[in-house]
Amino acid sequence: MAITITDEVLVAYSQCPRKAYLLLYSEERGQLHEYHQILEQRRLSNQCKHLDILRQNNKPNVYPHNDENFRKGCELLINARLTANELQADCDVLTKVNKQTYEPTIFIGTHSVNDSDRLRLMFIGHVLGKIQGSPPVTGNLVAMDGKPSSIKLQQGQKTLISLLDPLQQWVANDSSRTEPPAILNKHCPICQFRTQCGTKAEQEDNLSRLNGVTPRAIRRYERKGIFTVKQLSYLFKPRKRKKRAKNPPPTIHNIELQALAIRTDRIYLQELPTLTRQETELFLDIESVPDQGLHYLLGLLVCQGETVTYQPFWANKADDEESIWQAFLALVNQYPAAPIYHYGSYEPRTIAKLARQHATDSENLNKRMINVHKQIYGKVYFPVYSNRLKDVARFVGATWTHPDASGLQSIVWRYKWDETHENQYKDMLLIYNEEDCRALKLLVEELFKIQLSANTLPEVDFADQYKQRTTEASEKV
Repeated sequence: MAITITDEVLVAYSQCPRKAYLLLYSEERGQLHEYHQILEQRRLSNQCKHLDILRQNNKPNVYPHNDENFRKGCELLINARLTANELQADCDVLTKVNKQTYEPTIFIGTHSVNDSDRLRLMFIGHVLGKIQGSPPVTGNLVAMDGKPSSIKLQQGQKTLISLLDPLQQWVANDSSRTEPPAILNKHCPICQFRTQCGTKAEQEDNLSRLNGVTPRAIRRYERKGIFTVKQLSYLFKPRKRKKRAKNPPPTIHNIELQALAIRTDRIYLQELPTLTRQETELFLDIESVPDQGLHYLLGLLVCQGETVTYQPFWANKADDEESIWQAFLALVNQYPAAPIYHYGSYEPRTIAKLARQHATDSENLNKRMINVHKQIYGKVYFPVYSNRLKDVARFVGATWTHPDASGLQSIVWRYKWDETHENQYKDMLLIYNEEDCRALKLLVEELFKIQLSANTLPEVDFADQYKQRTTEASEKV
């Protein structure tokens, strides 16, 4: 049976060579993530809507794609399947731009265009160019808002060919084809093969299980004979502290120390956290739909001594965003001295964006923001495979009601709420957001405990000088 390189396979190769290999040569199809299924449903809905409009506005000139209509040079061809040798691409609309050339248009299921969309369109243009003898100059991507984005197809040819060449070598030469290793990356959570590759990586104790370890770093370690996280852990060597420099180098994350923490199941410190606690503290988490630029839930945990109150600010639609922003500011300003804890850079960026959009002065707010991730990165090494909030907070005891709770899953719930307005999806999102806030609070408490008692906590050690361990008999004494 002939192997065909499709636009799906090409995009998959750009995300992970193993994914492309499995699509080409494996009978196992995996399980599409709910998010991917929803995007495909939205894409089909977008396609149907605009093809109907196209038929209504250009009825005499719209034809189904086939060889005869293509040769005739019909003005508009829809639902085209383009084939050139081992290459195959599906295109929603072909538009005649001159006597010899068509240009492609495809529909997508999001409100904004991403790199995978552009790559797919470039591949369609490449296949179309082989068929008609001259490559199209531009192509169009139509997002959910109906606005077309014109893409110059020739600008990405170098990238396209660099991805297409190895795929064509696979197809042309079976003897040179080998199954790519399971290397986990940021695309894995949405991939249909995530379970198979995750299991394989765990069985192999694969280096890619450590978040941030790139394929290049993996190759470098493999040249040294290091193939597993356990092996990597033995490379870490404590170094004596240098005298404080006038211009200290930037903090970096040491993956060898991270591997050591995992092997020994201990917390290692390069530096102590530097938290200053207050009687009143605020913990912030924001939920958004990235492709729409919609920030629909600002969740705030207000902690005053032993009293803890969760306050969500929810937007039913984009027009509600300003009102929840103003309500959020009103509550935050009731506690002008309280620090606002958050995790990562997303919350400050969102606060700055909302302040610009709604003409608000956020300078005082910015001064109060404390990024807990900065208290961990390169300083505190928990025995976990990544410094994501879910991983670190779970280690210190945080839990989530939904077993698949994640930022990606929250987008799925919001899409479903937008579609149905059923309260169960809104409740899931509110619970998830509150649990993120509480997990952050728990993590801050753990870091502060380490800050105060690192010398005496048995599960904590110093990276530059390990504690002297006592014998079992002396511990009893």
